[in-house]
Amino acid sequence: MGLRIVYGKAGSGKSEFCFSEISKLLDTQENILIITPEQFSFTAEKKLMQVAKNKAVINAEVITLSRMAYRVMQEVGNENVPNLSSVLKSEKNDISNDTMTTLSKPAKAMLIHSIIEKNRNELKFLGKSDENVDLSMQAITEFKKHQISVDLINEKIQSLENQYLKTKLNDMRIIYQSFENQLNQGLIDDTDLLTYLEQNIEKTNLVKNTLIYIDEFMGFTKQEYSILAKLIKLAKQVTVTLCIDTIAPSANAISDIFYSNKKTLSKLLQMLEENNLKLEEPIAIEKLHRFKNEELKALEQNLFSIKPTVYVKNVENIELFLAKNQYSEIEKVATEISQLVKHENYRYKEISVITKDLSGYSSLIRAIFEKYEIPVFIDEKRDLNQNIIIKYILCVLDVINKNFSYDSVISYVKSGFLDFDEDEIFKLENYCTKWGIKFNKWKKDFIFDKQTKPQEVERLNEIRSQIITPLVELRDKVYKEKTADRICKALYNFILQQQIEEKIQNKIEELQQNAQIDLAAEYKKSYEIIINLLDDIVNIFQNENMTIDKFISCFKVGLKHSSLGKIPGTQDQVIVGDVERSRSHKVKAIFIIGINDGVFPSNNKAEGFFNDSDREFLKEQGMELANGTIENLYEENFNIYKAFTTAEEKLYLSYASSDSTGKSLRPSMMISKIKKLFPKLEEKSDVIEKNYEIVNGKVTYEELLENIFKLENKEKIEDIWYVVYQYYKEVNNANLKNDLSGLNYTNNPKDISQKLVDKLYGNTLNTSVSRLERYRSCPFSYYLQYGLNLKEKEELKIQSFNTGSFMHETIDTFFQYVKEENIALPSLLEDEELIEKLVSKIIEEELQMSKNVIFTATSKYKILVRRLKRIVTKALKFIIEGLVYSEFEIEGTEVGFGKKDNYKPIILNLENGKRVEITGKIDRIDTAKTDERKIFKNNRLQIICEKYRLKPSLCRTSNTASNIFRCSMQARRLNACRNIVF
Repeated sequence: MGLRIVYGKAGSGKSEFCFSEISKLLDTQENILIITPEQFSFTAEKKLMQVAKNKAVINAEVITLSRMAYRVMQEVGNENVPNLSSVLKSEKNDISNDTMTTLSKPAKAMLIHSIIEKNRNELKFLGKSDENVDLSMQAITEFKKHQISVDLINEKIQSLENQYLKTKLNDMRIIYQSFENQLNQGLIDDTDLLTYLEQNIEKTNLVKNTLIYIDEFMGFTKQEYSILAKLIKLAKQVTVTLCIDTIAPSANAISDIFYSNKKTLSKLLQMLEENNLKLEEPIAIEKLHRFKNEELKALEQNLFSIKPTVYVKNVENIELFLAKNQYSEIEKVATEISQLVKHENYRYKEISVITKDLSGYSSLIRAIFEKYEIPVFIDEKRDLNQNIIIKYILCVLDVINKNFSYDSVISYVKSGFLDFDEDEIFKLENYCTKWGIKFNKWKKDFIFDKQTKPQEVERLNEIRSQIITPLVELRDKVYKEKTADRICKALYNFILQQQIEEKIQNKIEELQQNAQIDLAAEYKKSYEIIINLLDDIVNIFQNENMTIDKFISCFKVGLKHSSLGKIPGTQDQVIVGDVERSRSHKVKAIFIIGINDGVFPSNNKAEGFFNDSDREFLKEQGMELANGTIENLYEENFNIYKAFTTAEEKLYLSYASSDSTGKSLRPSMMISKIKKLFPKLEEKSDVIEKNYEIVNGKVTYEELLENIFKLENKEKIEDIWYVVYQYYKEVNNANLKNDLSGLNYTNNPKDISQKLVDKLYGNTLNTSVSRLERYRSCPFSYYLQYGLNLKEKEELKIQSFNTGSFMHETIDTFFQYVKEENIALPSLLEDEELIEKLVSKIIEEELQMSKNVIFTATSKYKILVRRLKRIVTKALKFIIEGLVYSEFEIEGTEVGFGKKDNYKPIILNLENGKRVEITGKIDRIDTAKTDERKIFKNNRLQIICEKYRLKPSLCRTSNTASNIFRCSMQARRLNACRNIVF
């Protein structure tokens, strides 16, 4: 019973040593456990199968510490499953097996979000933002992993004199205490599983007299050190692998790349001493077995060395590439991978891509690798925001929360889970936009109007009913129940009623048939996340009163902390991973991309809720938390070292000179280090000139077009592209001809052909003055509106032209009524109430017309009508007053000139045989009779004449529209009536 340390530098074969030893023990009676981190368990299981050589493995198993805790829980029972506080008090919770539930990460986030919301008046530093939820989760996890209880925090608060730190600790104490109280109600935090394991491992035979190998850990928490102590006591032997060059302590943390791992070793030795445990003879593995060439060995030995040795020979297995942008960087990686597979017989699984900016590169890698036909697995957790199943559930909740607002219902209809044709959905949207259907209007039948066919409105009513009825039922249940468990039950029943699970399953089968395995898995996982979140809400809040707003808030927090993690779909594919998560073995070629300043290493300064000075002060007070930013930087350098020393045969390094927005990027200090170590390393680049490679049909075709473009710009191209051109000319002539036409594309608009002009407008152009003014201001706008007849979507919204037309019609009808009834204008001045009565009567009649139904659609517009009544009444008083005290009388209002009007249209005959007919309306024409002639006057023309002192001869005695129009045109030539519509 003792601890054995197996140590060596990266590539020395520490894991190989362990598995080689295990292979010899498989035929014995020894029980073997291989403990690894979660992200390495799959690789360890593969290795175990390889050393077993297809034999049945009975006495050896790969396990993680959390899975070991569950195994112990199954054997011992969970009546002793406590939260951290009760463990430290050695108390037992009387909780039955049926009521114990492990708290997932989303559940933990929702619980902390609720706690912050309830205690927001007491908290000084923390609010209810998502960022504060993350900070609180991180702090509580730190407390648990370092065995810090609520009581210990209370003691420190009492003893500290630093008011700032006391306030921060008090905030966290409030949240931590509430969190622990909630756990006492039958929940267990996954972080407490390790505490449970340490407390109960002795009650089982799981590790007694067992050989345990602990591999791939970079460090341990205080919880894990406690477990290790128990394992060493119980097991026959415990072997721990450490990536260090010597067991001697670090003399200088800055210069020693193995500082963090040596610190782990010192803590292991301290743990052995405190528990009076035995340390067996350490095993040092000095020879580097991984590297197959001198360059990679030299890189490992000198990359972080204080006195590096320069490699003076030619470099053949390390390549350095400077890309003009990130897109071309990934294209270069894809080209190199294709060459390795086709010409050097590499398998895709023997190639890995590593970056520290996985979120920035993942979409580029996915798109470009697909073009190059490279199978790829990106080790990332996908965001749920764009998942259609998640969006559907959020739309349902949004409809209820916003009381059937227009946007929420239309978003729900467009979610993709309703059984309606797209055309029907678009018609419904247009109708609802036109008539302002929102809120309670969704519950009423749609009205018939002259512009929509009755059968169409009837169908729209059927669709409305099918959409709204189940939503109304759900809303009624949610507002009636108002408890977390019943809201979840109502939402789950709604999902079943809408047959969402069946629809998802059908979609999954369709995707699987089309070989879209990853997307099918995403659909399945996202539905499971929804159901698990509902279970978590029930487990956490149970029958607690909850508003729909709070429910949605908690639900979104749970979604934010859920992720679509996945496993590789096939064996033979390129693995793309992050530097910190990457655990690659047996990889021949490694591509490290994005080696830019601020990324390699990163300049992340996030310290968490407690900053570095807080952590250092608390450590001095006997309350040690996780590492600060300085120690994290040491760990990051070690991760970079691991990434640079993973490849067995080839290493490709690349960085970009600019990002996707064109912003310039600087190279990382790692690039200068590499150049100093390997002075004969030639840096390739596409900043000046791109090197083309014939990879596959799709890529080669795109590169052919680029080379033809270069040729047209008088640049020289390689002879091979003339051969490629002849090939594509024979097999794909139509597409090639079409694409080549795009090389000479300019953004200058072309004139419409005469044939299309004739088709649009015919031989006679029927237009108006306002249309001609539109053409003068913007010909393209004229073409869209009057040529193609495009219209904006109709909305239930009163525009300025609506009120203008409404007022004009009212005034026109008023004077027609006065004329028909022989009402003298002077009498109206004496009886202003009569004007008001007539205006009210006319407006009421106007409102009965279907074209004016918009004015009665909402209460807001009804109030607008009252204002219009006052404005029209006041305007009429001034008009009547002007007519009474002048010699003019109203000849007509809204007088039209056209084929069907009293006044003839204005006809202009053009030289090409076509003609233009100008029609329109004149707002009002006033006349005055004299002994010699009848004078016509248009109010707007009168203003222009007076302003520009035009000759009175403009006012003709003829009553033809042409003469009136010529009068206006003369004024137009003086730029007097550009914006006047007749």
